[in-house]
Amino acid sequence: MNLFNAKRILPSIFTLGNLLCGFLAINNVIEGSYASAAWWIIIAGIFDALDGKIARLTGSSSEFGIEFDSIADVISFGIAPAVLIYHYALIEGGRIGYFLAFCFLAAGAIRLARFNLKATTGKKTHFTGMPIPAGAGILASYVLFCENVWNELAQFDIVIVLTILSSLAMVSHFKYNIMPRIGFGTRRDSIRSIWFICHILIIARFPDEVFFPTGILYLISGPIKSLTAPAVNHVFNKADSR
Repeated sequence: MNLFNAKRILPSIFTLGNLLCGFLAINNVIEGSYASAAWWIIIAGIFDALDGKIARLTGSSSEFGIEFDSIADVISFGIAPAVLIYHYALIEGGRIGYFLAFCFLAAGAIRLARFNLKATTGKKTHFTGMPIPAGAGILASYVLFCENVWNELAQFDIVIVLTILSSLAMVSHFKYNIMPRIGFGTRRDSIRSIWFICHILIIARFPDEVFFPTGILYLISGPIKSLTAPAVNHVFNKADSR
């Protein structure tokens, strides 16, 4: 195998890792190991973040990679979290629980289909609609938060709201930030990079406590940005007119 072929295959290996984590998550739900299932979903998110970055670094981005990644994503971030949240908290709702879990899966699949229609291998400035890995991460981190931090939060009503909001955010047209690139070329880049690195270190040290609140902040960041953008643009336009 020559170097060129190795570069093309490498991102797909990480995508396979993503798919494997989704399979293991579903298997853990079947066995009743909900916290383990949640962790496999989060690890799948790490693989998902890496495969795209490696594809861009090696110049091996392709339409095949985009499609393969989406197939893996619908398993790891659509089916796996839907099955997890149903068995963990929505099962007591019967058919309503089934419906809500399916709504999350459907919203994630729609989000992926819409992304594929507009997908490019170039630089992105934002996501339109909350990405499905973020939606899956919110549900998975909720399970970890309830299991290891605050068990009283594990309530049917809260899960209903969380599932509905996550589903709506994925099919919305709100703009969500992409993962910032690490760089220290300007003062703004340095501040953003240092903040991002510190946040990652805090999550690594206190994952059960920090993952879920971070997910909620990201969930509401889209609507907040949409509401505040007109006011911010008005300020800048007024300043430019002076």
